[in-house]
Amino acid sequence: MSAMLSEAGFSAQELIRQLELKRAEAEALQEVVRLLAPRVRDTALLVSVASILRSRFGVERLAYIHTFTPTHQPRLAYFHNFPSISQQAIREATEYTTTSVPEPGSFLEHMGVEIVMPLGRFVGPTARVRVVEPRAWWLLGRFAETEEEKANDILYLEIIGVLVTVYLENAFFQEQQRQAEILKLQQQAYEQEIALASRIQRRILSSANPAVHPRLEIATFHMPHQGVGGDLFDFVRMDERRTLFYIGDVSGKGISAALVMSNLQGQIRTLANLGVPLPTLLAQLHGRLLQLYGDDDAGFVTLFIGVLSEGPEGSCELHYFNAGHPPPFLLRHSGEVEALPATFPMLGIAIPGQPDFEAQKPVQLRLYPGEVLFAYTDGLIEQSNPQGQPLGVEAVERHLRSVRPGAAGEFLKAIQAFWEAHKASAPLEDDISLVLCRFR
Repeated sequence: MSAMLSEAGFSAQELIRQLELKRAEAEALQEVVRLLAPRVRDTALLVSVASILRSRFGVERLAYIHTFTPTHQPRLAYFHNFPSISQQAIREATEYTTTSVPEPGSFLEHMGVEIVMPLGRFVGPTARVRVVEPRAWWLLGRFAETEEEKANDILYLEIIGVLVTVYLENAFFQEQQRQAEILKLQQQAYEQEIALASRIQRRILSSANPAVHPRLEIATFHMPHQGVGGDLFDFVRMDERRTLFYIGDVSGKGISAALVMSNLQGQIRTLANLGVPLPTLLAQLHGRLLQLYGDDDAGFVTLFIGVLSEGPEGSCELHYFNAGHPPPFLLRHSGEVEALPATFPMLGIAIPGQPDFEAQKPVQLRLYPGEVLFAYTDGLIEQSNPQGQPLGVEAVERHLRSVRPGAAGEFLKAIQAFWEAHKASAPLEDDISLVLCRFR
């Protein structure tokens, strides 16, 4: 046996040394594989692997860079015993697709990196050089005493690096998939909540009873921008003679606007049922909004609110305030169209010198059978066409002058069709509400 070893150029001691080396390398691989079985956090795994490489291969300097980030930007995940790893060095390292010695004078060489080892999928040899599609990189320094040992160790360090990289890549993709599933479930839950809130809001707005008073013929239309919105309107029968009507718009869109809208809707109905005078009602709404918005200047509300009551000789009387709301229009028998402009600033904003609502008197108008009051939110006049041009108040007024008032429902459909023709294929930009009241 000894003669055969001698003939092959090996001594018994050399064979034993080689066997011990291979055994140590195999044991190192086994230790790494055992680490990969449980779900170990990335940093803990790299610390444990680095410890194995130091004890089994004598690797004194080690760094690991990977691209397992949402943006796939290279990230320094671990380094040991290097003075530092600069961003320039990381950029240099990630340019390598073959195991190489750093270029002379490079940042990598300056920091003591002896070997840059890309880790990833093998894409084939080029001029007898092993080329990979890198997912990660080992940076190695001070890890072998001789060139022969270094050449031998590199093979095992690459195998271990690929095992670690495959594990971390799979863990990253699994986590991405898990997060995507969580986001999907959260989105589904959110959409269900929005759908429920939208149904509730439609019921609230549809409670504006068209039969609230025998002398009022009412038609309404509402379309929220985001499932729910901040538009509000209602008709509330205060007593046998008086009916309160309002239309408003909470600033903003979506859930926050809908919360304020719901709060105001309930408060207005409560105050109306208590018969609170219009100036006092407006003052209380303003105070409530200041409480809701606090000192953040977070929002405001525009509101047109009025009380309809029986007048002499079959007429109706309208007493109203307009707090910063787009002007409703009154269509007279004569064909004239009267705008009802703002009489106060918006509610919910503390303005120096703002008038005391309770000290003010509402505007008074007299209405006759067949005349029409049309109110809307700014989603009507601010809606742009595909060319980016808003509809505007003037266009609405011209359209009202050109339409012969008929039944409330048909009249409102004509206005809605006019708005839809202007909007065409343009996206909906805001909540929109239309309220039309024809006096009998």
